[in-house]
Amino acid sequence: MFVGLYEHSIDSKGRIFIPSKFRRNNHFIITIGLDECLYAYPKDRWGKLEDKLDGLPFKDKSEERAFKRVLLSGATELKPDSQGRILIPYHLRNYAKLKNDVVIIGVSSRIEIWSKSVWEKYNKNAKKLFFKHVSSLEI
Repeated sequence: MFVGLYEHSIDSKGRIFIPSKFRRNNHFIITIGLDECLYAYPKDRWGKLEDKLDGLPFKDKSEERAFKRVLLSGATELKPDSQGRILIPYHLRNYAKLKNDVVIIGVSSRIEIWSKSVWEKYNKNAKKLFFKHVSSLEI
């Protein structure tokens, strides 16, 4: 399970440091995610996701093809180098607006990689929803 938030910078070559707690699985599949972030899955977890893709109830075959093409065409397998960095391909950096400062968060079964500015804007609104609903959990 991935939890926590880490702030790092992206270097001039497009590499980011993956925190050691997140590197227990040495290979990741990274693809576009929702809300202008990237999703990074450990390779074994990605296999489970691929299995789920085959069971999704699409309305028609063209919708299924479009979904799979967008998800899978942008995906790439990455392995951290000896210093714990991964090279984010240009098309993924561009999608997620990764320029300088990045935020890496653990979200249960995946890691999300955000531009710091996009994350701050998103998180401001997300916290409002969190506080609205947290009382129902009685924690």
